[in-house]
Amino acid sequence: MTWIELKVNGMPIRIDSVNPLLIQRWREYVTKPDDWEECKIYTECGKSYINIGGKRADMARVVYKAHNPKWKDHYSRHNIIIFKDGDKGDYSIENLQIKDTGGVRRY
Repeated sequence: MTWIELKVNGMPIRIDSVNPLLIQRWREYVTKPDDWEECKIYTECGKSYINIGGKRADMARVVYKAHNPKWKDHYSRHNIIIFKDGDKGDYSIENLQIKDTGGVRRY
């Protein structure tokens, strides 16, 4: 298994490069050795999220950021991730792309 490591909400996480639904976060314990812990994925209003550091993070953004570390992850209407084949359950990097809105706001 090959892992891609990055920080989200200030916490170290890692994503399996083959299966993007396998996400783990670094967990520090008081009474036992520190270790990686699997993140639970939950769905709300048709989108999948993970809880990292007490904040929710959009799965598509986390996976895209892991594969494109130079991408500026800011929440903007001009920085939208879409699923190429329309399957919102497929988080493979081949299925994710940034939608260019041309600087025009779309509401």
